Amino acid sequence: MKSILLSIILFASTSAANAQNEELLRVFNDQVAAFNEGDVDRLTANVTEDFKWFSLTADTLLLEVVGRENFRQSMKYYFSAGRKSVSTIEQYTVDGERVSFREVVSHKNKAGETVSSSAMGIYQIQNGKISRAWYFID
Repeated sequence: MKSILLSIILFASTSAANAQNEELLRVFNDQVAAFNEGDVDRLTANVTEDFKWFSLTADTLLLEVVGRENFRQSMKYYFSAGRKSVSTIEQYTVDGERVSFREVVSHKNKAGETVSSSAMGIYQIQNGKISRAWYFID
């Protein structure tokens, strides 16, 4: 009897964790797809009103954006350059309310050559929205 009860409890907690992971990955994948499509409205809809985006290099911590509307303006400016950027996620890990990932973003330069940059990223996702983004730039 105890083993059956324990199995039910483990199954219920595993099911809840799987549902949370699925929701985090849904938001994460939609954000990557929205970026690849240049869809500023969707990118913006996926973040909280008090969203913050941080960039870190070996020597610098920069608060890139504070707030949803500033994020919208930043993305409009990014895509206004006319280049088609593509984000490729090489790997990811879900831990609690965070998705950590390795991303490569590439585009063609004016000479037609493909150039790319990579970063480690972390999205904190709460209530179906990205509240914080940290990018560790190589």
